Amino acid sequence: MLFSNLAIAGIASAQEIDNDFFPTPNTRIDAKPDPKKQKEKEKKIRYIVTNDTKNTLPGNLCFEEVTMKMGFLYLAVPKGQPPNKNNFSRWWHNFGVKFMILLKNGPFWKTKVNKKYKKCKYGSGDFMG
Repeated sequence: MLFSNLAIAGIASAQEIDNDFFPTPNTRIDAKPDPKKQKEKEKKIRYIVTNDTKNTLPGNLCFEEVTMKMGFLYLAVPKGQPPNKNNFSRWWHNFGVKFMILLKNGPFWKTKVNKKYKKCKYGSGDFMG
């Protein structure tokens, strides 16, 4: 009887979980979520302003996902509208955006975009953009 009680007590104490072996927040009783680690980093999307939709594939999800991963989207705005008031203001805006894209994606970002443009265009059969 005494031996069986000692055996049961030994088994019960051996089943206690040591937090050093399981350091994840789900197994630690005293763990609190870290908002910096839980929150996804918000990506700032910049816009390259164009006069028309040539070579931009508007509405093509494949191409839009590619450009969003690179941090920009194409925005077609008619001449005279606020971001496209004249050629110089559009050029100056696009220069800043393309410079930031250059810093983020490297010097051959335009070549990557053109390759993905062709792949998305022929892969989806979207020949209008």
